[in-house]
Amino acid sequence: MGGAFWRKGACSMSTTIKGIVSAMRAWHDGSWDDICDCCGMCCYEREVDEYGDVAVDLSAPCEFLDESTRRCSVYEKRFDKCERCCRLTPRIALLGDHLPPSCAYVRAFRR
Repeated sequence: MGGAFWRKGACSMSTTIKGIVSAMRAWHDGSWDDICDCCGMCCYEREVDEYGDVAVDLSAPCEFLDESTRRCSVYEKRFDKCERCCRLTPRIALLGDHLPPSCAYVRAFRR
């Protein structure tokens, strides 16, 4: 499997009150999706082992990911079309160990 790998806690930068407030503001004011930099990492198969280490299989993208643009071809209906697609919420952005340190949400809300 060719891919990316990061260890649990690799993006465990501290979550500050400012980060929480900023995440909640973006969630509620409609700017949440604008934060995404379309890296596409959330659109690949990934495995989390018993130690929490995350491995992303870059040879196994979601069927709806256009790898050249890193855009979802069914973005507006992605949760209906793809049962594996999960909404990235402020809670996940602030606390999820399965997101890479390079994720725009991690960079925006964790310091």
